Amino acid sequence: MTDIVFIGAVGRSGTTLLERVLSTAGGTIAVGEVVHLWQRGVRWDEPCGCGEKFSACSFWKAVGDRAFGGWEALSIESVEADQRIVDRNRCIPYLILPQTAPRTFREAHSRYVHVLDQLYTAIAEIAAESGSCANVIVDSSKHPSYLFLLRALPHHSVHLLHVIRDPRGVAHSWARIVTRPEGGAPMERLGTVKAIARWTGHNLLFQVAGWLRMPRRRLAYEHFTNEPLSLGRCVDDLLGHQTETPLAVDGTAVTVGVDHTVSGNPVRFKVGTLTIRSDESWRRDMSTTRRCIIGALTTPLRQVYAR
Repeated sequence: MTDIVFIGAVGRSGTTLLERVLSTAGGTIAVGEVVHLWQRGVRWDEPCGCGEKFSACSFWKAVGDRAFGGWEALSIESVEADQRIVDRNRCIPYLILPQTAPRTFREAHSRYVHVLDQLYTAIAEIAAESGSCANVIVDSSKHPSYLFLLRALPHHSVHLLHVIRDPRGVAHSWARIVTRPEGGAPMERLGTVKAIARWTGHNLLFQVAGWLRMPRRRLAYEHFTNEPLSLGRCVDDLLGHQTETPLAVDGTAVTVGVDHTVSGNPVRFKVGTLTIRSDESWRRDMSTTRRCIIGALTTPLRQVYAR
């Protein structure tokens, strides 16, 4: 049984950087935001983290061949239709108790879980055959509903790495204009209220996963950037064993190779030495009024996480 370390967080929390750092540990493979694989990888043929188009990437081609007899043999329309039915935060009660869901939901859930189980099995097998010997798959999909879907995989053990970034930094990042390197289109932007709502909602849903006794460890993004090796200790504790080799971190620098990630922040394309640092520009650029509003509205949950 393969371990999946699912990085759960609200967007703009530095999860792509964490994933890249985790990929330097022996026995791990980082695959990006697999939740977007069907659209951004298979349908849109966006670049893999290796720089090749998804269809030209030897790793993902081998995964598709192993899992489905080739991506073209899979009905992407049907897979996406099932995903739209079951992979929604409002459906989490049904994902927790599928037997209470309508028949249409249960059937779509069964089909989609089967496809995902084949996919992650093929990822582990192809990684092993390519010399990576990956016993741990790192998935930075972040979305809460997708995490609850992965709980149903029969041949994989899912572990939640719950990453929390200061909501003022998250809101500041969501307000920026950021261009997606894959196609040049601007990434989604959120206003203050929506950013606060998403930060609060996502984190509360990840709390629910912990209440359901899913293996979970919490890591503050700011703590990681101040002490990068804390990430390795957190994941070892999460998995209940040490990774084969430690993270390739020297102080605040990490040396990364090529990762076959299907989606994520532009840092997924970087190869070589990366500097690990926290983006604290919100402290300088955010207005005092906006900072106080966000701080006041998120105080209860921030106090919980400060313990």
